[in-house]
Amino acid sequence: MLAMIDDYEFDVSKTSYDEFESRITYFFATHQNLGGFDTYQNTGRHEEQILLKGTLICKSQKQLNAFEKMAARKRAVTMAFSNGKAFEILIFSLNKKRNNFLNTGEFLKQEYQIDLQVIGGSK
Repeated sequence: MLAMIDDYEFDVSKTSYDEFESRITYFFATHQNLGGFDTYQNTGRHEEQILLKGTLICKSQKQLNAFEKMAARKRAVTMAFSNGKAFEILIFSLNKKRNNFLNTGEFLKQEYQIDLQVIGGSK
């Protein structure tokens, strides 16, 4: 298991992701000083966003349907990793790109990108 979001499992043999990106943003207020450098003041907690990207080749046509239904509920879910870390997240978007179509209308390759927002710290 690479990761699990709610009941949806990202696994090397089934639905794996190729890229995991985490971006942490820290917020500061700027105070301008005459004749000197500006000063900065911490203005609250940080914000973390996670981006998952993957490519599914020759997998089921319905591989991401369960994930899409879960995301459509628009509620906070838990994301857990095999190393024991877990976060409370919101799913902001799911982008799917399909190509390499057969004459029957089925596709051989599907790329996806999932944008997540961490709303609760490591459990």
